[in-house]
Amino acid sequence: MTQSIILIIAALLLAGAIILMLRAGRGKAGRHVDTSVTAVGAAAEVVRNVVEEVTETTADSLEDDVAASGAREGDVPAAMSNAAAIMASGGAAAGAVTLTDIGVPAASGAPDNLRQIKGLGPKLNTTLIGLGITRFDQIAAWSADDVAKVDAHLGTFKGRIVRDNWIEQARFLAAGDVAGFEAKFGKLDSPTNG
Repeated sequence: MTQSIILIIAALLLAGAIILMLRAGRGKAGRHVDTSVTAVGAAAEVVRNVVEEVTETTADSLEDDVAASGAREGDVPAAMSNAAAIMASGGAAAGAVTLTDIGVPAASGAPDNLRQIKGLGPKLNTTLIGLGITRFDQIAAWSADDVAKVDAHLGTFKGRIVRDNWIEQARFLAAGDVAGFEAKFGKLDSPTNG
């Protein structure tokens, strides 16, 4: 949200500077300032595009924050309360989901031994930790969009999440259901293989 405000201010300053340059050039004899409709129109178009992009980004961000807080769409008091909480905290509002740098839900709590998931070896474990993914419950809650975001960072291991059914494995492991895991995926590897 802070970045959006900065972009709006920058766009307004740019527009003000253009207007000042155009006005300053009128009073000086012998000096020509291009005040054609084309130049002014182009500058206005740039400013309009920046303002539209900032407005759209800000609106999308606010909608995401309101949705994360559990408010209904169009619930103006909830939106205002959420925006106030974000500004006061300098971060996500209460009830909002914290995200990793790649945009998937962040871990909350002590890390799990992700290598218990079949198909997830030492290299993938290191990659996931680098992405902020350290818990079974994180993986268990992934949406198709989250899978795509993580998969984009797996290099030669791309497709492994779906192929090896990490999400279902993680659901069993997050719930502590070793019997269910072993019935579906075979013997659970040693918990110290990390």
